[in-house]
Amino acid sequence: ISAARKELDAKTYVSAGMAVFFLFFTVQFGVTSLLDERKEGTLARMLAAPVRRGSIVAGKVLTSFVLGIISMTVLILATGLLLGSHWGKPAGVAILVVAGVTAATSVVILVATLAKTSDQAGNWQTVIALVLGMLGGTFFPLSQTGGFFARASLITPHAWFLRGLGELSSGAGPAAVLPAAGAMLAFAAVVGGIGLLRLRRLTRLTQP
Repeated sequence: ISAARKELDAKTYVSAGMAVFFLFFTVQFGVTSLLDERKEGTLARMLAAPVRRGSIVAGKVLTSFVLGIISMTVLILATGLLLGSHWGKPAGVAILVVAGVTAATSVVILVATLAKTSDQAGNWQTVIALVLGMLGGTFFPLSQTGGFFARASLITPHAWFLRGLGELSSGAGPAAVLPAAGAMLAFAAVVGGIGLLRLRRLTRLTQP
């Protein structure tokens, strides 16, 4: 039976907030390695090999995506077993995790194309993760404050991830998280689309 108030309990809110917050740090270890490889000349040697440029980019993006999925899965299982967090029905949680990881990966793709070094990319990613995390309500529920900040939080994947979990906590099925997942994927499409275009340009500018 769907509850009238769709709110997470304290343990689950903290667990979910920290999981999606640190997700934006975890995914950077795949894509940003392109910057180190470009600096050290490894990228040029890879581009000289009989491998499509798109395959190299896809491999880096997939690495970030897989790292994000693994980290979220570990945190969900650990917080459920150790803290007693209730994430909801596995199918619904899986949909939210995939959408959230996609959104986080899209951010790191764009950051990697704007930064000149991996250290700079890491610093920028940290700032972005903190801003999005605070605005998205990972530390405290901004949705309860109302007004500007509650509305502004909806531009972040974090807020939609937590909102989707709130739907699951009320007893709803996996279909209830589709609007939240759709919002995160729309965010990923815009940010990641720009990032991928720039990332392909970065590989073209690297002479083998």
